[in-house]
Amino acid sequence: MILEKSKRLQTIGILTIFVLALLLISSGSMACKSKAEGPAAPAAGDKTTALKEGLNEFEGTVKVASARYLYIPEVQGIDILVQGMPDLAGLEGKTIKLQGDFNRDKPSLLVATKIDAKDGGTVFTKSADPDFSDYVDLKDRTGYAPLKLDNINKTDQWEGKGKGRVFGKLQKQTVTEAGAAKDVYRINIADDKGKPTGAIIVDNVSDYAKYYLKKLRLFDSFWFYLKIKDTVEVKTRLKTRDLFHADIVCVGLF
Repeated sequence: MILEKSKRLQTIGILTIFVLALLLISSGSMACKSKAEGPAAPAAGDKTTALKEGLNEFEGTVKVASARYLYIPEVQGIDILVQGMPDLAGLEGKTIKLQGDFNRDKPSLLVATKIDAKDGGTVFTKSADPDFSDYVDLKDRTGYAPLKLDNINKTDQWEGKGKGRVFGKLQKQTVTEAGAAKDVYRINIADDKGKPTGAIIVDNVSDYAKYYLKKLRLFDSFWFYLKIKDTVEVKTRLKTRDLFHADIVCVGLF
């Protein structure tokens, strides 16, 4: 009786060890397979569209619509120029089917040729040549050297340069001129220690810059790419710390 019981226990022990061995082998096999295959493929919702030279078609949801430009996450790193659609802002938040032309000479830009709403109705068809006059490509940004603005009396820090870029915050102030309210924009700049050093009066903001201000709305400080204009008269400069006038042609995080 005792012998039979001992045999049963021995058999159970052997079976237990056998099952554990199978589990270890199975786990090791699955781990090796997972390691060989690499990370799991992204979910369908995370899929992005790769553009090819020439005409492209894709579907996506408009996250930003401003002036003449759209941003759709399904084509990451690409701005979409829509020439001649007055109600472009109405597309924001909507899923659309877009047809557009891609040229590697402008690697971060797609020119829309046709836009269809999700229900199938066409909301835009290209009818005019695209206007690239305010578009600033990434390679063009290298021509805007950073300006060192640390002394309101050193006008040579900006005069004669024509263009440049500064890191700062955009501030809006409403003033009254000739009995009417008017919004005045300034770029407030600071030194490396965060001490305010002056401000730049903004005369004009390009459509491309307006689009990027909206696209980067979660940030409060940017690089402003500027067309440098007139210096503020010295008496006013000493009083207000306004340095010069400028047009904003582009905005970015670098």
